[in-house]
Parts: sequence; C-alpha cells; structure tokens
Amino acid sequence: MAKRKLNGDSEEVKAAIEDLKRKAAANDSEDAEDMYDDEEKLPEESDIAVKSFEDRINDTVPLGNVGDLINETTEELEEQQRYEEEMEAEERRQRREMRRRSRMNELREERNSGRVEETEESAPPRKRKNKNYKPDDDVIIELSGVSKSYVKGVPALNDVNLKIRKGEFVFIVGESGSGKSTLVRLLLRELKPTTGSIWVNKYRVEKLRRWQIPKLRRSMGVVFQDFRLLKDRNVYENVAFAQRIVQTPIREMKRNVPNILATVGLAGKYKARPDELSGGEQQRVALARALVNKPPILLADEPTGNLDPKNTIEIMNLLDTINKNGTTVLVVTHNDKIVNDMQKRVITIKNGVVVSDEEMGGYIDED
Repeated sequence: MAKRKLNGDSEEVKAAIEDLKRKAAANDSEDAEDMYDDEEKLPEESDIAVKSFEDRINDTVPLGNVGDLINETTEELEEQQRYEEEMEAEERRQRREMRRRSRMNELREERNSGRVEETEESAPPRKRKNKNYKPDDDVIIELSGVSKSYVKGVPALNDVNLKIRKGEFVFIVGESGSGKSTLVRLLLRELKPTTGSIWVNKYRVEKLRRWQIPKLRRSMGVVFQDFRLLKDRNVYENVAFAQRIVQTPIREMKRNVPNILATVGLAGKYKARPDELSGGEQQRVALARALVNKPPILLADEPTGNLDPKNTIEIMNLLDTINKNGTTVLVVTHNDKIVNDMQKRVITIKNGVVVSDEEMGGYIDED
C-alpha cells in the first residue's frame, strides 16, 4: 500500500499537534498533583537550609580548588623551612669564621712579639676539645672559647678563655659595657653562650637542664651591688632563708646562722630589719646569706658599688678573710683603688675580649 505524504502546513497536521499538546499538559498537571499527595514527598525546611549552607560554602571556598590550595601551602612551608635552614647554616659559618680570625690575630700577636716563629700558614691547627673533657681537679671555673652575641655580628664576649683554680681571689675588671655583666650571667646560667663551653664546680653549665640549674647556683654564693635583702624580714630571717631553701634542719640552722653573723660582725643585730642598717651592714648581711651554706665559690658583682670608702675597705677585708678560709672569691668591679690596693689576680676585659690576665696585677687604664 502506498504511503501518504503529509504536508506540515496542512490543516490536518496542525490539528493533530494541538491535540497532542493538550494531552501532554493534562498529564503534567496530574503528575504534579500525585507528587505532592504524600506529605513525605514535600520539601523540608531543613533541606532548604542545607542547600543554602552548601551554596554559601561554595561561594566562600571553591571546593574544586582545595587540592591546589593544599599544594600551594605545602610549597610555602617547605620554602620557609629551606630558608631557615640556610640562615642557620650561615650563622654557623660566620661563627667558624669569627673563631678562625680570632686565632689568626692571636698568632699574629705572638709572632710579632717574638714568642713563635711559625707563620699563619705553618701554625698548627687548634685541637678540638674532647666532648668528655673535664677540668683538672684544682680548676673550679673554666671558660673555653666562649662567645656571646646579643645582636648578630656584635659579640658581648668574644672567644674568652680562662681558668680559675680553687682558693684563688680574682678580680674581673673593665669599664661599663666591656662584658663583665654578661660573664656573670653566663656563670649563673642566666644566659647560654653562643659558642664555647663553661665549667663551674664540675658542672657543664651550657648543657644543664632546667631542673639542674638550681643545683649549680647553690654551689655558688652570690652578692650583688643592690644587696637584694627581704625588706619585711629581720637579719636572722634573711640569712636563715638561704638555709630553708636547701632544707637545712632547724637544729643546724639555729647553730649556722648565729655563727655566720658573728663572722661578718653582725651578731648583735640579728633582730634588726634592713632599713635599720647602714649600707655596709646590709652588704654584710648579703655576704652572710651567701656564705651560710658554705659554697666553694663566692661571686661578688660590684659589691662595693653603693658603699662609702670606709665600708668598701671593710667589705674587701672581709672578702679577703673569707678567701683565706678556703673559699674561691671572684669579684667583678670597676673600682680601680681596691684592685690596686689588694694586689690579687686581675683579669681585664675590654670590648668582650680578655686583654690582660696578671697575678698580683693592678687596674689597667684602658684609655
């Protein structure tokens, strides 16, 4: 049977299309009504809220680029770590160069003075200290190659080497800013050296852990320029305070405190408070407190800085007596008169460098 060809513009075709459109519209309406007959099929408010939250997240963080962001952050962290490692390596290189130059200067000075004949090129290299090295039994303080820098390239101490033996009386002298205070703080482990090693009474100071530092400080009696007494306690209680720290039994404390007060000439003033004493008497109390636990080392930082000449002489004579009884005494000062009068060992520091170390020496005028 022959097929009949339809003309798209014929009236018959147009009527058929319109009929199909009406039926399709009616079906869509019935489907929509059936979709919402069941309440469970209705959209919940929570669904709308979740969709809104997801839209905000997508607007804020392009989730599709999270991997790229992680990669970029990782690369930045790795770059920062490489930079820090390079800076540390540069600092180590500069410290090595500083030590090398210092050694060259020493060799040059020795050669010019005629004490050595070798040139810088032929001079033997410095031997590296054994990690297990310990000072001789008669050495109570030793600094080996100690440098300390607060600001990069500006050392407060520069390659300091010195030994102090048991029972010595030593003055550390120098003008303000020469490095004396830095040396004291290094010995007390208030600071750690930038380079070098420090031994105090068999303690490797720069290697101590935090809990070991009080043990180091208890092996030293320390006297400061400003006395640092407890203003609300009397003389006896100020001295007894040092004994309580080390948990001395009460019976021993009652014997030790009066004995040391008698040694410093304050036996009759044990009930007085610090504000009732003269400057010299307050410094004697500070000395008594530093010595009551019988430390092997007495470190005095400008002990006569606030005293008149009469009290200065009395305190220094007292320190001399303490030294003769076996205590190693280290006095940091810039008082040239007492240094010249006492004729003890004198170590002079200038611009962070030990420029002189003399037995029975005197104060050197650095100008």
